[in-house]
Amino acid sequence: MGQDNANEQPPPPPPTFWQRLAERVRNTAGSGLAFALIPLLILGYLGWYYYGAEHLDQTLYGVKLENIELTPQPPWIHSNLKEQVYRENGLSEVSLLEPEATATIAHAFDANTWIKSTNQVRKMSGGKVVVDVTYRRPVAMVFQSPPPGTGNGKGLCYPVDEEGSLLPTDEFSPSEVLNYFMIFAENAAPSDTAFRDPRILEALQLVRLLEPQRESLQLACIHVQPDAIDQQLGGFNSWIMYITTQDKREIIWGHAPSRETQDEMLVEEKVARMRAWLQKAPGSTTETVLDLRQRLGLGQRLISTPGR
Repeated sequence: MGQDNANEQPPPPPPTFWQRLAERVRNTAGSGLAFALIPLLILGYLGWYYYGAEHLDQTLYGVKLENIELTPQPPWIHSNLKEQVYRENGLSEVSLLEPEATATIAHAFDANTWIKSTNQVRKMSGGKVVVDVTYRRPVAMVFQSPPPGTGNGKGLCYPVDEEGSLLPTDEFSPSEVLNYFMIFAENAAPSDTAFRDPRILEALQLVRLLEPQRESLQLACIHVQPDAIDQQLGGFNSWIMYITTQDKREIIWGHAPSRETQDEMLVEEKVARMRAWLQKAPGSTTETVLDLRQRLGLGQRLISTPGR
C-alpha cells in the first residue's frame, strides 16, 4: 500500500479565470470568432487607455488660442503677442486638467521679451484662461557706433526699458526711434538681454526723471562722458550727463539723479532752471549752453557728440 501511495499524483490546480472564460467561449456557438476577438478587444482597450483618452482629453481640455484672454497690449507693441507665445511654446499641447497647467502658461509668457512679469494665470469655466501680465515700456534708444573699419557709418539703435532690458528692434520703425531719448556712451554694447554698463544705467535714471517732459521740452539726446575733474583727482566711475534738444541747444546736467556731489544743485532746482531756460525763444539769449552745476570752472563744454 505504501508503494501505491508513492505513485499517486497530486490533484491538478483549479482552472484560472481566463481558462474558465476560454472554455466557456469554446463551448459557445461562434466561439472561434469570439475567441479570436478577445486579444483585439484587449489591445483596443489598452490603446484607448493610453492614447484615445489622452486625445479626447486634449480635444476637450486643451489650451486654445481663442480662449486665452491676455492683458490688452500697449500701442508700442505691434506684433500679436498672444499668438506668438502660444505658437513658440507649444501651449496647444497643454491640458487644463494638468496640475501644473497655469505654471506652464505663466512660464511661457514670462519668457517673452516684452513681458516684464506674469502676475496671474486663472483657469475659468468653458476652457477660458485669463493671463494678467505687466509689459515692458520702451523709454530710450542706446546708440552703438559701428565697429572700426567696417565702413558702416550708421551704427545701431537698441531699444531699452527703464531697467536697461533689450526690446525687439524690429518693432520700431525709423520714425518711431525719434520718439525716445537717444543715449550716447562710447563703445556701449549690450550683454545678453540687457545693458549692464553703469553709464547706461545712470543715463536711464535721468531718463526716468525727464521722460514725462521729453516731448514738451523737445529733449532729444543724453550723452555720457567721464567726469574730467573727478578723474584728475583720482576718482573713477564718475560720469557727467549732457542733454541736447531737438533745436540743438545743450544742457550740462551733471551727475545722474541721486549721485550728485555735495556742492551740486538739487534735482528739483536743475529741472526748474532747465525748463525756464528752454522755454525762452532760441536766440533771445546769448547763452548757448546751460550749465546746471555749481562748481566753478566747469562751464566749458566737455562733450564730443558722435556725428557732430
